[in-house]
Amino acid sequence: MIEEGFNNLWPTPVYLTKATIPDILVQHILTTYGDSNKISANVKNDNILDDPKLQELKRFIISSFQSYLSRYDISLKKKDYDLRAWITGYGTNYAMPKHNHSGSHLSAVFYLLCEEKNGGNIVLHDPRTNANRGYIDEFQSMFDKERFTPSSGDVLIFPSFLYHNVETFNGKMRLAMPVDLTIYK
Repeated sequence: MIEEGFNNLWPTPVYLTKATIPDILVQHILTTYGDSNKISANVKNDNILDDPKLQELKRFIISSFQSYLSRYDISLKKKDYDLRAWITGYGTNYAMPKHNHSGSHLSAVFYLLCEEKNGGNIVLHDPRTNANRGYIDEFQSMFDKERFTPSSGDVLIFPSFLYHNVETFNGKMRLAMPVDLTIYK
């Protein structure tokens, strides 16, 4: 319903929260999934949330998605859904081109380890393709990209249609766990 005054008609809600991830859990993930061969395999096939040692983390992930969905009065307890997680952002020169997570409903990035502020920002792009077309320069700020500099423990949740990229990380260690949530009818 459009009301008198300004109406934000096409919001893209992005949710930021914090997680306390025990060092022993981060160490387990690094030891088990922390080489480049295992990382690339996880993106394609494996789901690290199937790991019995990560079940507490999985419960936290579900509750984080539930916090986002509560805004829409959606309960995961009443839905069939799938969670898929993998590891990215490992080491110097890591970057990810602009993409979205087609086929999922919500996506999240759990920043397990990233204390160094040496790049690695996630950049969120306006999902309204070509919305800025034809606008004069004074309006262009409405279409700016949003850069987020993560810290260890940050959790960022957003609709999977939202295009994003990761700028080059120039430090020694950065460990992120993307998670996709797909809800079935």
